Amino acid sequence: MKRLVLGALLTVLAGSCRDSNGKPTAPSPEARVEELVQALTPISATVTSDISDAHFHRGMQLTAELSAAEPEVGRAALRALQARKEKIIAVERGLLTVAAKSATQDALPLLENLVSQYGPSLDLRTEAALLLGEVAPERALPILEPMVLRKTRNQTTPPVEFLVVAWVTACDKTGRSPVPELCDVATNLFQEGSARVRAVKELGKRPDPRGEKALRAILVESTGDGYLRRMAAQALLATLPRETACAVLRAVGDKEADLNMLRFLADMVEKNCGS
Repeated sequence: MKRLVLGALLTVLAGSCRDSNGKPTAPSPEARVEELVQALTPISATVTSDISDAHFHRGMQLTAELSAAEPEVGRAALRALQARKEKIIAVERGLLTVAAKSATQDALPLLENLVSQYGPSLDLRTEAALLLGEVAPERALPILEPMVLRKTRNQTTPPVEFLVVAWVTACDKTGRSPVPELCDVATNLFQEGSARVRAVKELGKRPDPRGEKALRAILVESTGDGYLRRMAAQALLATLPRETACAVLRAVGDKEADLNMLRFLADMVEKNCGS
């Protein structure tokens, strides 16, 4: 509760500063960043839900507002992040977001280090990967590619699911197709399940013969991952001509041994393919 009161007091004080003529003056970049820190610092779990919700929405609002502010605010956020002793992930994420979006060139070395180097929390490194793909896509591609294409799981890197998201963002922003790498992740039996699902869902947004081949392979995969196979079936339906997709679903259904998967395929054919 004390933190909430302090945050409100800082807001009032920032808005009440006046110049020698009595006119309100804009708060300094440091004051705006401190207001953000207070807004993102968790408050007591005993407060009522309306206070908790207002605190949460204020933090989201300030993060978006300062992310679009002048570079001086981003630099102030970067300095505040680098000087912090207390590790509060919501605050660190907010400061990193503001720095990356409003002072990208200043924040770029930190983003690259967070993505590439073991040490900081995986939460912050994951946020850095997502931001890097968004604000510096050209630079993100060579950094993210080997991480996305890693053949075995690595507990010291951000989760591959989010690396895939960052990779797709960077590719879309630079006009590069992410399909080859998505196919690699989607068909890699040693890859994290969540990463494979994410790759399949992304392939379902991008009609491409390479993606079709990967999705067909996953649809008949015998690993027992029924959810992944269902996602592959839906992706094929979304990216192939309806007649072709229906033929594939029927052909797989004719040889399907898993009763649950067979029911799923039959339902898809009934709803999408007619009699």
